Amino acid sequence: MKRWRAALMMALWAAPVGWPKSSIAQVDVARRARDLIVRMDLEAAGRLLVAADPDAAPVALERARLALYEMDCDAATAILTRPDVQRIDDGAALADVAHGCGRATAAAVVNRDDGLGLDVQWQDERDAPLAPLLSETVAQARDLLSRDLGVDWPRPTRVVVVRDSLSLSAMTGLPYSSAKTTGTVAVAKWGRVTLLSPRAAPHGYVWRDTVAHELTHLAVTRASGDRAPLWLQEGVAKYEESRWRPSKPFDDWPPADSVAKRGIESGHGYALDKLGPSIAMLPSAEAATVAFAEVTSFVRFYLMQEGDRALPKLLHAIRDAPDVDAALVSASGADIKAWDARWRAYLATRPADGRLALLGLGGGPKDDRNRVAAAREERDRSRLAELLLSRGHAKSASKELDALDARAPGIPPELRERRRGDPVLRWLRGLTLDGVDGASDAEQRRLFDDPRQVLSPYGPWWASRGRWLRVLGDENAAGGSFSEAVATDPLDPECACEGLPGGPPSSRRASDPLCVAAQGWADSPFDY
Repeated sequence: MKRWRAALMMALWAAPVGWPKSSIAQVDVARRARDLIVRMDLEAAGRLLVAADPDAAPVALERARLALYEMDCDAATAILTRPDVQRIDDGAALADVAHGCGRATAAAVVNRDDGLGLDVQWQDERDAPLAPLLSETVAQARDLLSRDLGVDWPRPTRVVVVRDSLSLSAMTGLPYSSAKTTGTVAVAKWGRVTLLSPRAAPHGYVWRDTVAHELTHLAVTRASGDRAPLWLQEGVAKYEESRWRPSKPFDDWPPADSVAKRGIESGHGYALDKLGPSIAMLPSAEAATVAFAEVTSFVRFYLMQEGDRALPKLLHAIRDAPDVDAALVSASGADIKAWDARWRAYLATRPADGRLALLGLGGGPKDDRNRVAAAREERDRSRLAELLLSRGHAKSASKELDALDARAPGIPPELRERRRGDPVLRWLRGLTLDGVDGASDAEQRRLFDDPRQVLSPYGPWWASRGRWLRVLGDENAAGGSFSEAVATDPLDPECACEGLPGGPPSSRRASDPLCVAAQGWADSPFDY
């Protein structure tokens, strides 16, 4: 333990629990310490607090905050048992987070990489085989963010991987209902990234880009002194989340400009400065989609107008200016209302994108009887096809999928088009071909050749594409597809082991730790 921390803890435990009236000087020390902590200048905050009065409640609160940022949740909880500390500022809320953090990480497995400056805690050690990919993502994203945002990184970077949304809520203070409503899978708060395990979602999610997104929040907080407004925090995070890696087919899909334009025209848009405390706390997943599209589109527009170095300039101005409008005027010559008007005028010139209807974003009635019936039929037949395939009945599964391809009367044209681009249906169709002798090469090419014909990333579809490319002898492209599969659904055996579902792993992957972990998860999924 560092000397200043040891001295701090000794002073804490020696302090009486009574609450003498705090002096103005101690309140000022606590305020300065908090400013340092939220900027992640933890060493400086520790030096300031170790010399302060440990009996002063505001100082004790900041000592608890510092312990929480350093992942010493038990120490934070001990401090926050003091009633006088809980009564001030956000003491009670901080106590809840400290308790939740302690419970969620009580038996966590810790990986520390001093060379990389990375601490990862795994609530479930079965997720630990993700460590090499997580480390690579953090290293590349930090380097990019340093260049793009002009920010330095205190070490270590802390990441906690939790097993479920309840733990995500407990670790961060995000209401559980909000996490479920908006589908939140990660939160950047308390100086760390808390990430939901990819195995917690039925078919994973784009977890590596999510890590980069959350790291951006930490970088923006550090660069702005935790003063960046929500539209800037989320807009920059969406802008940066995919820049750490080469471009992929699903980047900017659905297009941010088109979704924002559609949201505003349909009356479901938000004023940039009226988004509330968090996008994760908006009333629905659809509302979050529109809000994310708006802030992404706006930040891109701002950079298009102001140039590549506009973000560090604006972030540093926000840190030093009295308010955000003053910072915007200083950095760009206009306030948020003027920028909002310019951006909306720009959006009005953008063409509509008819493909949004394929994702249910076209503004059509959601309770249309034909749409509901078509969605139910698709769910039931695709599930039946999957079950038939698992029993080796490829021809029967194919008949179920053929029924979905039929032009049933009354089904809206966009739903038929969406089915053609649905990666799940393409994956299932590909598996039926795997089980039929003499399957058409042309049909496999239609299913797997062009990722741009698919509506969303889906790990098993990428794995099927990788197998098809490998049969064709295109090993480089096959490797790229399997990498995409792992980036979306790393703990699915088909993705991690490069094999057919339910079959043996490929010889090159059989002993890979990620493949072994995926197979173990497939054998015992209900204990998670």
